[in-house]
Parts: sequence; structure tokens; C-alpha cells
Amino acid sequence: MKAPFIAALLLASASSSVLAGGVAFRFGSDTFGVSVAGDMSPESSAQLDWLHHDDDADMVALGLYANGQRGAVSGRVGAKAIGLEGDDADVNGGAVAFGGDVSLPLNEIVRLRAGLYYAPDATGFGDIEGYDEWSLSAEFSLFQNSAIQVGYGSMEFDVEARNKFEFEEGGFVRLQLRL
Repeated sequence: MKAPFIAALLLASASSSVLAGGVAFRFGSDTFGVSVAGDMSPESSAQLDWLHHDDDADMVALGLYANGQRGAVSGRVGAKAIGLEGDDADVNGGAVAFGGDVSLPLNEIVRLRAGLYYAPDATGFGDIEGYDEWSLSAEFSLFQNSAIQVGYGSMEFDVEARNKFEFEEGGFVRLQLRL
């Protein structure tokens, strides 16, 4: 019951002029998610993500980033606060992760992307003692305001009572709409 409510709330936020930027839908083999992102200034951005896992686990992340460009490569670095509620997995807590992502255009249609985030034990709370996330993908522009991203990635929590809780590991597809 919580998952549809959270998705509706994120979609409502996406239509707000405060976060004018874009909304994305992410599909994995065991996960579905909605992301809302926008620029706060030319040099900074924010992103709100909600992901639901089939094993009745929900993850919410709010990130603040410094945007930049070096030659053709563009990217962002920053921090994101991540909260996890896993009913079936009996894992609750969160962490503050640090990292970023980069993007390299190959031509006007294809772009390569990579991201890496890490949360040490010191930034975890609740059952969470750390967090690791990475992804590699290719993005294909559909039109000037939409793209589809195909990639592979991992989101993994270090958990106090056991070794790991793997939220996502495998291929994903992400549909991005720029508003």
C-alpha cells in the first residue's frame, strides 16, 4: 500500500515548477523506481529517487550535487541520503553516500554513463553499516526531450545482523523524460 502512495507523491512533485527538470522510470528484474531531478542553478542539482524491490523493500534517496564539465565529459559529484525499509528482509535504516557520475557523448544520439557511490560505516544508521552503488550504461536519445538508458549496476547495503542486503544487481532499463 505504501509503494503506490510514494510513487504518486513523486509524480506529483515532478509536475511542480520547483523541480522542473525531468522524471525517469527505472525497471530492473526485481525493482521498479521513479526519479525526479532538477537543476537548482547552472552549477548544482538535486535528485529524489524511490525504488521498490519485489521482496517488499523500499529505498528513498535524496541527492545534492555540484555539476561540472571537463572537455566533452560532463558529470556531477555530491552526497545522497539513502533510507531503506525492508519488511520481508527485516532491514531498516540508511546511510549518507558520497560519489558521482560521469557522461561521455559518442555522438548526438549515444552517450556512455558511469556512476559510483560509497557510504562508510560511520555514515550509516539503524541496521545499515555501509552502502555501495555502481552502474555502467549507454543512453540513447529518442527525441530532444526523452532518452532510454540500458545498463548494468549494483546497489548493496552492509547490514548489522548479516553481511549484505543486495537491493539490486543486474541489468536495468531507464526511461527519462525531460520536462
